[in-house]
Amino acid sequence: MEFDPRINAQRVTAYADLRAVLADPVTFSSRNMTGPQVAAVAALLPPEQRRLLELMSSLNAADGTRHARIRAAANQKFTPSAVRQMADSIRSRARRLLDELPEEADFVSEFAAPFALGVVGDVLGVPEPDFPLFREFVAPVLELTSGEEVSERVLGSYFAAMHEFCAYFGRSNAFKGGQLSEQERLSLCLAIVVAGTDSTTNLLSSTLLRLDHRERRLGGVVEEVVRLDAPFIGFFRTATCPVTMAGVKIAEGEHLFLDYAAGNRDPRVFTEDFDPGRPSVPAHLGFGYGPHYCLGAGLARLEGRIVAEELLDRSFEVVEQPVRHRKHLISHGPAELRFRPGRRPT
Repeated sequence: MEFDPRINAQRVTAYADLRAVLADPVTFSSRNMTGPQVAAVAALLPPEQRRLLELMSSLNAADGTRHARIRAAANQKFTPSAVRQMADSIRSRARRLLDELPEEADFVSEFAAPFALGVVGDVLGVPEPDFPLFREFVAPVLELTSGEEVSERVLGSYFAAMHEFCAYFGRSNAFKGGQLSEQERLSLCLAIVVAGTDSTTNLLSSTLLRLDHRERRLGGVVEEVVRLDAPFIGFFRTATCPVTMAGVKIAEGEHLFLDYAAGNRDPRVFTEDFDPGRPSVPAHLGFGYGPHYCLGAGLARLEGRIVAEELLDRSFEVVEQPVRHRKHLISHGPAELRFRPGRRPT
């Protein structure tokens, strides 16, 4: 563990330390999950703008009974049964999008992103013509949490997008009629939109790079992509009391960045090789651990496996290497990925 002045936080990288923090939400709060920089900006804003900024503080940023209540409301969309029932529509969407691609395309923008948008749109009951709106909601959130300085332009883009987001999902029936306040309901919708589109786009794009036509252990492929290629690099926690971890004294209110990507490569636990047959114990941290374990992990696994199956049914080819990756504190994946999709055998 080492203090990183660029993000004003202790960077936690050891697998055992990460598990310990994630298993103790009382000592390590999720309230500033997006980091100290965003928290500092929030403290200076007038109430209405602060409310819009706090839309990012839903499920992933809640603690204790509030977290349990929001998660219970959200879970109805992500039960194993609900996910299984989506399999046919997910496969149909993947096949249709791949069939419609030109001879050469950008996998990220022309397949993975619209595919992920479509699946999340189905989860939230959004009509297909409105799917492109999601890009306008997600992009400003990613820019705000990039780790770069929060400028007036970035804040202005975020507030404009969130006004539109609130107007749109204010008319939606998603998660209405439960125990959530309207702010909590809107925050939950935003969390699902951002995580379900951005992280899935990263997962699918990284999966394409790892696919081998000889490999049929596709569930293992998806797990190894999540472990080694980190669609989400990590999140922040805030110490609620003085504590010592790995010999480092942490003051109350000090921030920690939980670097899942580093923990998943901890040589004391994992080897560096990509192994679809790797045992499931110990578990990787790509979907988190403890109370905040990724709500949509089952859906992400299903999407990854189905897309891998559909790609392997074609003679696809990646056109350009090395691949340029996005620069972001939390989100990690190819920025562009030129490929030739091939065609399904008739």
